[in-house]
Amino acid sequence: METTEIKIERTRSYGHYRITGFVNGIEVSAITTDSEAFDYLNDEDNEEKHKQALAHCEFKLIQAYENL
Repeated sequence: METTEIKIERTRSYGHYRITGFVNGIEVSAITTDSEAFDYLNDEDNEEKHKQALAHCEFKLIQAYENL
């Protein structure tokens, strides 16, 4: 599955983050409590943590896509 345009932002709920992006061309969103995903998704200085954050976000989006 192809995931593109992945973004993560804080929600109003403490410790919860909304991941948005496209999976196979369909916009989906998911909620996560993984603060490291929020911290490292856009931080490419730490390549390993960035890759882990990206993998987590992709997993959550694909999971949400499969539940549509």
